[in-house]
Amino acid sequence: MTRTADPKPPATRTTKPAAPATTKAPAPPAKAECEIVSNAGNCYNAGQFCRKADLGRSTHAGNGRMIHCRLDGTQPRWQY
Repeated sequence: MTRTADPKPPATRTTKPAAPATTKAPAPPAKAECEIVSNAGNCYNAGQFCRKADLGRSTHAGNGRMIHCRLDGTQPRWQY
């Protein structure tokens, strides 16, 4: 009796599905510390009107930059 090798099943390849690309969102900027806030409690930004009581004062804008309350013509505005 002659023995023959059992036929091998065809090799199958299994691949792992590609992991989804993860993009890390940039860290949010540090919250600005606004020394002077609007009546609604928000930070001011350059170009906005400021109160006449704030003329000559400075604070940090919502983006963290320093702004100053100065006259722009006849109206006080926050300016860099």
